[in-house]
Formats: sequence, C-alpha cells, structure tokens
Amino acid sequence: MKFRSFLLIAAALLVFKNTQAQKFNFNNTSWTFGLSNHIVVDGGKEMAFPFETKAWNFLPYPTRLTAEMYFIKGWSFQAELAYAQYKSGSIMDKITINKDGSYFGADVNSKFAMSHWTNKRGWFDPYLTVGFGYTYRSLAVNKSTGNNNLGIGCNFWIYKGFGLNLQGLGKFVMKGGTKSNYTHYSVALIYKLSSKGDKMGIK
Repeated sequence: MKFRSFLLIAAALLVFKNTQAQKFNFNNTSWTFGLSNHIVVDGGKEMAFPFETKAWNFLPYPTRLTAEMYFIKGWSFQAELAYAQYKSGSIMDKITINKDGSYFGADVNSKFAMSHWTNKRGWFDPYLTVGFGYTYRSLAVNKSTGNNNLGIGCNFWIYKGFGLNLQGLGKFVMKGGTKSNYTHYSVALIYKLSSKGDKMGIK
C-alpha cells in the first residue's frame, strides 16, 4: 500500500511541476469521450485472469462512460462511471456467491501519454494511468470503499478523432484486505473533440 501511495503522490508532483513550467490554457485543450464494455474481475485472485472465467462480471452492452480533458505535456485527467452485475454462481473474493448483485465504480485518473517522450503523435497512443475512486459492491462484506488505481492502456486513433481504447486497471481497495482488490478491463469507442491547436484530433 505504501508503494502505491508513493506512486500516486509522485504522479501528482509531476503534474504540478509541469504546470509551473507551462501555462495551462483551458480554452485551448481537447476533450475525449468514450463508451465501453468492461469486465470486473473480482475473484480474489486477480492474476488468474483470463483463465478463471467464473470471476468475470460484465453485461452484454456498454455500461461505462468516460470523459477526458487534455492538460499539458502529455498529461490528461479522466473521469469515469461504470456499472456491472454479479451473477449467482460466480466467484467473488474467493467465495462462490448464491445470488445476483451489482457493481458501481466512479473514478478520477490522471494519464500520461508515453508518446510525449518520443515527441511522436500517431495512431498508436499508449499511456500509463494512476488515480483514485469509489467502489460499491452489493454482495461484498464492505459494500462501499475507496480505491487506488494503477494501470496501462492504449488508444488506437482510426479516423478523424474516432478511436478504439483498450485499458487494464488494478483497483486496490481501502477496506476488505487484499482479497477484495480487483481488476478492471475495458474496450471503448472514443471520440476526441479537437482543440484550436490540435487540428488532426490527435493530441
């Protein structure tokens, strides 16, 4: 937990340092919106993915919304809301559940585009992400808890601002111990609104 907290603090300091070096212009930023399907892997043994399919929790239609604001020097901030359902017979925190339940997550993450290091912007756009959030699981011992996030993802820009996003996120909860940690995987259709300085729709 201390190591993850250190990473979160380090990311915040990097953003602050960049803010001092470059004045942020709110009117000249870009926004990206996304709609996605996602899988909550909550079996208590997250590293078993993708083999322990009984720990997968998802719906057959998109239930995750994201909004992202580009900040400065490769950094952006993203807010997201996600909903899923647990089915009777699936595994949760190493226990087989005997009734249906619900999942709700709300997160705010900072993202750093690795293309900023290479000064190259193109269709392939990988990034690192770190942040905080809130988790509600109706069948958990601790139904409501905060969580720290750490993950990696990639945008594939396809055509005029439209793209595909793939992301894997580890969520480390503040209540329930390590068995209550879980992972979150998503596939999203995204669209970027170009700013005045971003005519190609790729920032």
